[in-house]
Amino acid sequence: MREAFLRSDAWRFRWLPLLTAIAGVITAYFLQEVPLFRRHALLITLLIGIGFFVPPIRHRLLILFAYGLSLYFLSKSLGTWFGAPLGELGHVDQVAWVFVGLLCGISAVGMGQRHPPAWTVSVLLVALAIYFATYTYSELQLGNWLQVLAGFGLMLVALGQAVVHWVENSKPPQSMP
Repeated sequence: MREAFLRSDAWRFRWLPLLTAIAGVITAYFLQEVPLFRRHALLITLLIGIGFFVPPIRHRLLILFAYGLSLYFLSKSLGTWFGAPLGELGHVDQVAWVFVGLLCGISAVGMGQRHPPAWTVSVLLVALAIYFATYTYSELQLGNWLQVLAGFGLMLVALGQAVVHWVENSKPPQSMP
């Protein structure tokens, strides 16, 4: 019985990514306090992101990524609502990140199905676009114009890719002549 569960799609595409994402988010909270990791966080993220270019593991990484983002955004937002030390978000981020976390979670659950629907990746990209919008807004409040331009560009790219993915995957199958 246990071996059958460990070989099942539910384990590989739902439970294992969720448990790994929980461990990853907890680790991220601890590592963000270490100056060496904080300084090189972008490089570490890019090295992990190389896996997205490897087709056999891309789908599993995307599920893990969506679960991780969901847990991170929800924990930061709810932590702010309840005054926990892991919160510390502004008012706009506090509200928007709940929505982003829920969208990422819906996307992860959808991608974890045996035959994932096409909309799941589009939902994840829309969630990222909303995050980049909040990032752009907070940087605008600080007057960091270079970050505002970067955030606006990333928001447009995420929305554009969501539309492209949606259109490409919502076409009815073509019959062969």
